[in-house]
Amino acid sequence: MLKKLIALASLAAAFSSAGWIKPARVPQTSRDQTLVVGVFRPDGVIVPFAVYAKRKWTNPWHRPLPDAQPDEPNTIADLPTPWYESFVKPGVEWYVSLSAADTNAVNTSRSVQVCSHCQQVWGLLSDYPNAKLAERNECVRSLGIALSKKRAAQAMERLTDASPDWKQLLTFLGPEFELAENAGPTEASQHYYSQIPRTEERAKVPLSMLNLYRNQVPEEGQILFYFEVSKEYPKPPDSNDVGCNNISLLGGWALRDAHAKLALLDSQFNPTDCDWKEGGRVLPFMILQVDGKTFAIVEEDSYEGESYTILEIQRDGVRHVLDTYAGSC
Repeated sequence: MLKKLIALASLAAAFSSAGWIKPARVPQTSRDQTLVVGVFRPDGVIVPFAVYAKRKWTNPWHRPLPDAQPDEPNTIADLPTPWYESFVKPGVEWYVSLSAADTNAVNTSRSVQVCSHCQQVWGLLSDYPNAKLAERNECVRSLGIALSKKRAAQAMERLTDASPDWKQLLTFLGPEFELAENAGPTEASQHYYSQIPRTEERAKVPLSMLNLYRNQVPEEGQILFYFEVSKEYPKPPDSNDVGCNNISLLGGWALRDAHAKLALLDSQFNPTDCDWKEGGRVLPFMILQVDGKTFAIVEEDSYEGESYTILEIQRDGVRHVLDTYAGSC
């Protein structure tokens, strides 16, 4: 969903010339830089999906065939063997972050195959004490991120409407949402715009916050937010699926500096409906600091599949780094 991020604000004044934030002082040596990242499931299985080594993120198993299409996805689904065992084997310790306050160490025992939509992925079974065993071939949602080495990382905190940040972000995002929605239809969204009210009527519909996450950076006094805001409109009486409202969705990233000033990093507008076929949703799991850079690790959910994405949070926006597809139907 974030492949084409729309930069809507210049943030140069909000950052130092050295970068966005100072990385935590975690020792890093040339012999200790290979990091494997995986999603952590409620059944205690870690599904590795990417490697960080030599200052670069890769899907090291992906070797496109000579006749492969340029957009062939880097997928962990239905691989014949566990690709990760040349980097990390069963029996080692992983670090799991499920909340902003907690990082737990777990040990893995063996590789197993688990369901990912209509496909299978390889993962490592851990000794996580609160695991909830899945039914055979049951597809479960990821809970967070696991790292093969201890690094400066923290899970994103999900906020509720009881947080003062909720109201502040909703107010801040109002003009940005109107600007994005009123930009008008693209070739792909002409049908959507033909079914929603005119601009002056849309302005009367209140903006809703669907999801809001934050990650605090104590050393700099800055806070990073991921948001999803939307407006809903009933479909016309003559449409095929009356009752499944049209939804204008704006998702993206914002930063609040030490002086409580908000700035928009990046955002993307998606017209969809109650089925969410066109508009993907994002689960921002973790903020990771390594080699002086700040990365966000997120899950992008589509109508019948999901992918895991690495984003670099930069001083002038958000850079898309790596996609790993994780099964679909």
